[in-house]
Amino acid sequence: MRTSLNNIKVIDDYLFGDMATSDRLLFEANLLLNSSLSDDVQHQKITHAVIKQYGRQCIKAEIKAVQQTLANAPQYSSFMQRIVNLFKK
Repeated sequence: MRTSLNNIKVIDDYLFGDMATSDRLLFEANLLLNSSLSDDVQHQKITHAVIKQYGRQCIKAEIKAVQQTLANAPQYSSFMQRIVNLFKK
């Protein structure tokens, strides 16, 4: 299991550009020679994209919840009216 964690770290370093040039070139050579490593890199790219999308959805949901709170709470009615007026101009 430790080996797989090390592989994940190395792939992350490669994908995020955190490798020294010599290490990156060696890793890219390994990608050409090792189809399994190439598959792992593709899977990790997909995983990063899914995590990023999930994070965006969570932030959107949180913003929507705050917006609902502001829109429905009487103590924020003047604030909401000022926001609406900003977008009318």
